[in-house]
Amino acid sequence: MSYARTLLGDVAPDTLGVVNAHDHLIRTGAGEVYIEADHLLDSVDKAVEEAGYFVSASRNWSPDGGTVVDMCPANCGRDVDKLAAVNAQVPGLQIIIATGFHREHVYLETRSHWVSRYTVDQIADLLIADITEGIDRHDYSGPIVDRTPYKAGVIKVATAYGKITAFERKCMEASAKAAIETGAPINTHTTYGTCGLEQAQMLIGLGVPADQIAIGHIQRNADLYYLRQILDTGVYLEIDGTYRIKYQPEANRMMELCELGKRGYGKRILLGTDSGKRSYQKAYGAVTGVDFNPAVDGPRMIAEGFDPAYVDDLLMNNGQTFFTMRKDS
Repeated sequence: MSYARTLLGDVAPDTLGVVNAHDHLIRTGAGEVYIEADHLLDSVDKAVEEAGYFVSASRNWSPDGGTVVDMCPANCGRDVDKLAAVNAQVPGLQIIIATGFHREHVYLETRSHWVSRYTVDQIADLLIADITEGIDRHDYSGPIVDRTPYKAGVIKVATAYGKITAFERKCMEASAKAAIETGAPINTHTTYGTCGLEQAQMLIGLGVPADQIAIGHIQRNADLYYLRQILDTGVYLEIDGTYRIKYQPEANRMMELCELGKRGYGKRILLGTDSGKRSYQKAYGAVTGVDFNPAVDGPRMIAEGFDPAYVDDLLMNNGQTFFTMRKDS
């Protein structure tokens, strides 16, 4: 039987409701927060409020509510106990937790990082344990490992702006091994939409099936020819980063979604919001938040004449398919 691996256990994929393929409800510290304090999302109460907005908007599309894929990976401020507390207080919410890695930049000084000291197989074993045994309560931030009952259901990999560093390549090699072993999907971070094609080619070359890979944040590179090149490898694309007017108009995302749907790629497009800062979340005072896809994007697409079945695919069906585990682990 197919299943998605959520924080509270394995569930039928068609119960995930609206799927936010990339967001952040809790982040308690680590490098990203050190670089920019706006990334600190340590309040359970605020996360409950934010997730409540998402579920409320999601119920307009699905009676099951919705699923947030929390893409905070290893050693980046994960706190699975706080995420579990959020999940317990928001009826209709499911959470899929990530393992894997962010881009090298957020780990600050990496020559002494355990990724640089361990072998690829040793790193892969840590990711596999997050998925099959339970995520370390200490987020792999120290020598003591204390496994929780909460298992990861997705693997994150990430690359720098316009390049893939040696550190990131090692992380990708370990993540590929873990994905092949467990069947967990890989969801990526690209920096400003660069290296998406290279990520797809490298992961496929390492043996990961193309349809087990989603290339993320790719909307920032609003070049349809380039996006089609990536899609032609067989992977998914994740269109996220909602309401980032400082980078590009919202019309760009709508154009990408419209044109890629017309060209036959509509079953391999995921939506997310990546509202991973206080200044991006309603609970902290922003005008938009984690609920943007079901609250704003969905109604806008209908108003702009999108096929309602395609909108359902974007909000629900594609995510439910992609976040299905590929084997029993």
